[in-house]
Amino acid sequence: MWFLQRYTSACEKPRENLTVVPTPKQRRPTFFQQLMPTGPAERILLSFTVVILVGTFFLLLPQSNTGVHPGFLRALFTATSATCVTGLVVFDTGSFWSTSGQVVILLLIQVGGLGYMVLTTMLMATFRNSRLRVRQTGDFRESVAAPSHRDPRSFARLIASTVIICEGLGALFLSLRFLHDMPTGKAVWNGIFTSVSAFCNAGFDVLGRGMTSFETYAGDITVNLVVPVLIILGGLGFLVIDELRHHLSRTRHKRLSTHTRTVLALSAALVVGGAVLIFILESMNPGVFASLSLKERVLTSWFQSVTARTAGFNTLRLGDMHSSSLMLIIVLMFIGASPGGTGGGVKTTTFAVVAAFIWSIIIGSDQTHLGNRGIHTESVKKAVVVFALSLVVVFGGTFLLAIMDGHRFSTLGLLFEVTSAFGTVGLSTGITPTLSAGSKIVLIATMLAGRVGVLTAMLTLLAPVHKFERRVHFAEDDVAIG
Repeated sequence: MWFLQRYTSACEKPRENLTVVPTPKQRRPTFFQQLMPTGPAERILLSFTVVILVGTFFLLLPQSNTGVHPGFLRALFTATSATCVTGLVVFDTGSFWSTSGQVVILLLIQVGGLGYMVLTTMLMATFRNSRLRVRQTGDFRESVAAPSHRDPRSFARLIASTVIICEGLGALFLSLRFLHDMPTGKAVWNGIFTSVSAFCNAGFDVLGRGMTSFETYAGDITVNLVVPVLIILGGLGFLVIDELRHHLSRTRHKRLSTHTRTVLALSAALVVGGAVLIFILESMNPGVFASLSLKERVLTSWFQSVTARTAGFNTLRLGDMHSSSLMLIIVLMFIGASPGGTGGGVKTTTFAVVAAFIWSIIIGSDQTHLGNRGIHTESVKKAVVVFALSLVVVFGGTFLLAIMDGHRFSTLGLLFEVTSAFGTVGLSTGITPTLSAGSKIVLIATMLAGRVGVLTAMLTLLAPVHKFERRVHFAEDDVAIG
């Protein structure tokens, strides 16, 4: 057993060549560190909140208005509407706010439309030596629904080039058109402001005609083409634009992804179907189409169908439209734009997945599919949750507005305002400026939830609950349904 003794004695000898490195003692986070956001959802919501508060501060400065102080709540409402690219206003943007105030609103629209995380990534992408942290990469992908395999830098450059080209060309065409109606300086500024507002799906304008600013352009080909095209491009999402760019640049065309095909097909169906229905419904309403020619009726129907999804411009007086048309516009506003775009709403893909899920249950299918592709169960669950939470937000907001202002306005009108705020659309029947202070606060919260997403907002609010959640599995049982 000598070898065992030698082995034991060797093990007992001290190892002189080994250095023991003490593990650093982990410090407990301070109270303020615990309050700081830790996930992408929380940081996105915080970034929008900070931008809104900064914008409110600048709008409260005397240089931002034309002589009448807006008050904190109205300045906050305007800053929220601009940052959340909504377009609901309590003052006419062109006449109440000075040039400085309009510049502040334009910057808020641009920052809110692209998102703080996107702008940060675009800025860092211009420096080759700058490195993106894992947290910044996650926030960026969360903001624009970017795929995990795409480099954030290259995707940020695509976004920057798309924004510059689209907004630049839109500003050029609109400025040339406005030159026929106003001085050169004002025409150029209106062209730039309208182009940025349209691409970011904001719905703000500085034409100075209140909520009927585009009525005089109801039959104008340039305005009715340029503005809707900008709205559509901004609402498609940069992921779709990127895939279309790759698809068109290749000699051998690869099949488009299910996401892109769904976005394009549903967007086209909503625009065309909405335009046809608005034309039919308003043709029976003598109060709106009576003074318009056939050409103007077609153009206004097309314009309102596009802008009802996310933008908020209007060439028709919405307060005079038929109630059935308003209900149709409510549906379009609720659906909204596409993931990764500048608009709000539940998003086209969410609506498509929920519709496909309902259809699969009706026909008894075990799989939810779009076309010839099945959808992951997790995606279906997320779509159903987003859709359900969105309904809760819209009807909950309408209920609160009905409590405070139901004695002055119809339920349909209040539902229209809340849906417009949630979808970050900005269309209004004209009652927004006269709503009570409580109703304005509800709309502010609704706009913020609609811009960052109801799921993001809910995850942020329930973050403390998730930290202490116990995962318990219960015995299963059945309940009667239907």
